[in-house]
Amino acid sequence: MSSCGSTPSLKMDEDEYRKTYQQINETRCVFEKALCSLRCACSKSRLFRLADRTCYGCHSSTDQIQCTTLLNHLRNQTRFVFKINEIDGPLPHNKEIRVQNGGLSGLQKLLGIEQQNVGDVQMVISRAINEFGSIDQLPFDVLMQSVMAYKTRPKKQRK
Repeated sequence: MSSCGSTPSLKMDEDEYRKTYQQINETRCVFEKALCSLRCACSKSRLFRLADRTCYGCHSSTDQIQCTTLLNHLRNQTRFVFKINEIDGPLPHNKEIRVQNGGLSGLQKLLGIEQQNVGDVQMVISRAINEFGSIDQLPFDVLMQSVMAYKTRPKKQRK
């Protein structure tokens, strides 16, 4: 396995993939989907490749806790928006992408950072905590507008 170089793809089943992923990525990045979409970056992330997939870990367990808290709040707030009764983990892929990318870009806009992509997830979350006092005090009603406005890429048509 190589961190960024091109290596032959390893064939493995999903169970083996998950087991290996957990072994080599003890502190996973909870915003991995946002980072993989190339709409966000993070100074605390660690890129690696497993089989034919791009993956991200986190260098800081403290920052990972902040990110997890924010993401759980975002998911909980979207229950009403997506008309889901209970959320106890990741949402379906497209909804999770909207929550992660839309939530982070909304948070960035809330802080007055006018960029299309989020340059540093950890910095944006830290600034938001400094400005609002805690993740619990963020104006999630405003952030939900960005989640709803976020458009995922359309599915490619198969020929």
